[in-house]
Amino acid sequence: MKIKAVVLALAFSLLGFVGVVMAGSFQTTPYSTNNFSATFNAPVTAEPVSRSADNQSSNYTYWSATDTVGQSVMVRFVDHDIAVDFTSSDFYANDDSTGGTITNRSTDYYQGHPFTYTRRDFVQNGVELSKRVRYIIVSSREVIFLEQVAPYVSGPAGTGDQPQWFEFEDSLNIK
Repeated sequence: MKIKAVVLALAFSLLGFVGVVMAGSFQTTPYSTNNFSATFNAPVTAEPVSRSADNQSSNYTYWSATDTVGQSVMVRFVDHDIAVDFTSSDFYANDDSTGGTITNRSTDYYQGHPFTYTRRDFVQNGVELSKRVRYIIVSSREVIFLEQVAPYVSGPAGTGDQPQWFEFEDSLNIK
């Protein structure tokens, strides 16, 4: 009787593991422009071009959203040359007016381009949210902001929106 219970427990554990592995893909909608390709979590909306608040750049924004997770790629074309290094990516990270607390910040290179990454936890309309952004300096006149906003979930790494963020950021291909 104990052997049967152990075998059943192992079988259910294996089925649960296979289900988690098979359900692990969050990104379902490939999208491509002349500047990037990425796979979003839902159908993509392309916003009309807009000018920045200081009228020094043009923004092309592409976004998708599920019931709980919003994702976007914004391609910014700057009207003047900017440094192609961490001073520019840090400038954009520091200029983020979301508020809240930065709980993670780093710099690195993605496909040869410098970026600054931030994760901010903040409250909007009484809801705790987490915002992850990569500020990628593509050239002296082009910047890509890769962003995901989701409900805040505390706990160990790998919980909450982190697995979906990893899939989204890994899907980005800069052209």
